[in-house]
Amino acid sequence: TIAERMFKALTDRGSDARGVRNPRRLDEICALAGAAEAEVAGVVEVFRKPGRSFLMPPASSALRPTSIVDISHESLMRIWTRLIQWVDEEARSAQVYLRISKAAQRFQEGKVGLLRDPELQLDLNWREETRPSAIWAERYDPAFERAMLFLDQSRRQRDLDLAEKERQRRRQLQWARRLAIILGSAAIVTLVFGLY
Repeated sequence: TIAERMFKALTDRGSDARGVRNPRRLDEICALAGAAEAEVAGVVEVFRKPGRSFLMPPASSALRPTSIVDISHESLMRIWTRLIQWVDEEARSAQVYLRISKAAQRFQEGKVGLLRDPELQLDLNWREETRPSAIWAERYDPAFERAMLFLDQSRRQRDLDLAEKERQRRRQLQWARRLAIILGSAAIVTLVFGLY
């Protein structure tokens, strides 16, 4: 997980859909990965061993919180299948977040309403699966809190709407039962009086 989050942070998608290096400080990677410095440094060390050298700085340099971690060569982003997959996932996740953030801004401006299903459920699923953070979102749009509040407000409104529809359905069902009882009783009374 740390390696995945680290490489997603160290790689951007260029306009030609290829990976572009995005150097980060070690302490930033720790925050993005939600891991301690020792854990992240351990993962960095695996990828910068002599003979492997996927990451910079070179293994001969001590890692500090302010050390800049970078992918050693852009060709790695073209040939490492897993990294290509991570970059694609990150790009899709960023698109979802940016769409939510822009919708939240338009909602705040009074230009659009709250999200509705199925789009709302897809966005809620995205949030549950990716568990984005404000630190992660800063890279794309700093209005993370507004976007998440917009999602929560949309979900609450959907739930209220569903609860109201359920109450209306139950009321209609109760009226239908009452009507059936009344009509059934009237039919019995008519039948009884018809026999006499």
